[in-house]
Amino acid sequence: MSILEKLGDKYYWQQLLKSKKDGGHLSAREEKLFVDFINEERYAPIVKDILDGKPFPLPTVKSLNKKNAKKKRTVFVFEESCNMVLKLLAFLLNSYDHLFCNNLYSFRHNVCVKNALSSILKATKGGSYYTYKVDVSDYFNSVSPEKISALIDKHLCDDLPVATFIKSLILQPYCIKEGEAVCINKGIMAGVPISGFLANLYLMELDALFFNKGVTYARYSDDIIVFAKTLQEIEEYKQVIDEHLAQKGLAINPKKEVLTAPGEPWEFLGFSVKDGKVDISTIALEKIKDKMRRKAKALVRWKKRNNKSSERAICAFIRHFNRKFYNNPDLNDITWCRWYFPTISSSESLHVIDEYMLSCIRYIETGKHTKANFNLRYETIKGFGYKSLVNEFYKCKKQ
Repeated sequence: MSILEKLGDKYYWQQLLKSKKDGGHLSAREEKLFVDFINEERYAPIVKDILDGKPFPLPTVKSLNKKNAKKKRTVFVFEESCNMVLKLLAFLLNSYDHLFCNNLYSFRHNVCVKNALSSILKATKGGSYYTYKVDVSDYFNSVSPEKISALIDKHLCDDLPVATFIKSLILQPYCIKEGEAVCINKGIMAGVPISGFLANLYLMELDALFFNKGVTYARYSDDIIVFAKTLQEIEEYKQVIDEHLAQKGLAINPKKEVLTAPGEPWEFLGFSVKDGKVDISTIALEKIKDKMRRKAKALVRWKKRNNKSSERAICAFIRHFNRKFYNNPDLNDITWCRWYFPTISSSESLHVIDEYMLSCIRYIETGKHTKANFNLRYETIKGFGYKSLVNEFYKCKKQ
């Protein structure tokens, strides 16, 4: 049975729902929407059109602010029912997980960032290593449609219908922009559910090269890090990675290309590691502080402009970061408690963030940075909904 035929089988929809519930990836609201979608079989007409060979609806292209709010990233979005069908397709593509080496940690079933850090720490325990860390610039949208199509033909050849369907999505050059169909370089369409599988597939040969050599190496989508005992080795590995990416038509982000020497901390996926201790990376720490600073200033301006109370502004600030740290009803972002808490072994950075968040809250109260800010007591701030990252981290560890 082709994967495409499974898209119309309620059994596989129930399996997808169970997987998401077991993984804690659904809010109560999302679960209800999911259940209604399945029970009403809203997927059926879409799957029928796919099986009948009808063209799939075009995606809409959108520009979103990146995490540093100074750049925008391009994502592609299908209508919700079509997107749900692609979610099941992505789930069923897990049957091809055997294609990938164990040094690849992104978008795989029962594999997470904690596995990546644990494997690296185990492999490098007690040794001194050079590291080369690189990030692929605009990876998803830079993938060559022709080259990924060739890989699909090669590795999904046992299921011709699904290979043909996926290629039709990738090779279709049009999308909807501002209400009109336009021709645009889509790559593997960042934001689309199956893009993670395709991102894994596109650089699998590079993963295999290092895996077969027994080199300590890890990739998480567009983030790559490799370890070596000598400077000569790390330079050789750097050249291999650079040449392979160039052959794939990919460019390196020079701002995120880092080489470290033995004894220096190395960073990967927002984590910083030194002497076996895992903490939040300097870059991630500065990014969240920058977000807090900008949000606090914006709320002070909003409060003055609209003659609103400090309490309303503070509560809005706390709600915003509680969603980022602990609970995101829409699950557009991976929360800190899911990404960092299971992996870090130090709370030093969390202490820094807690203190900075409190200072921002007190700034919202007065609009100034003065000693008088401490008139706003900690217990009062807790009453507004504030939760300490350090306290929540240790609660998570106990659980």
